[in-house]
Amino acid sequence: MSDELDGASFNKNYKILRETADWLSGQKEPDIDRLVPRVETAMKAYQICKDRLDKVQATLGQYFDLAGEDGGEPGRRPRIAPTADETEVN
Repeated sequence: MSDELDGASFNKNYKILRETADWLSGQKEPDIDRLVPRVETAMKAYQICKDRLDKVQATLGQYFDLAGEDGGEPGRRPRIAPTADETEVN
């Protein structure tokens, strides 16, 4: 893998995940000696990416909650998709 884990960089860790997936899908015969270390590194990179995405989602959620960006009440998040009632045809 070209990059080492970086606890602060989503992009570097995502690149590690992508490279690992490409490597795994390109294997004609499993390279067991390299498999475990690569998967362990990819799992650490995955956790860093997931944690970062969770933090971004929480931060954006706070802004939506405070500003009431959907034109509704503060504290409600905007709806992206219609509800089941809105999609029913009478």
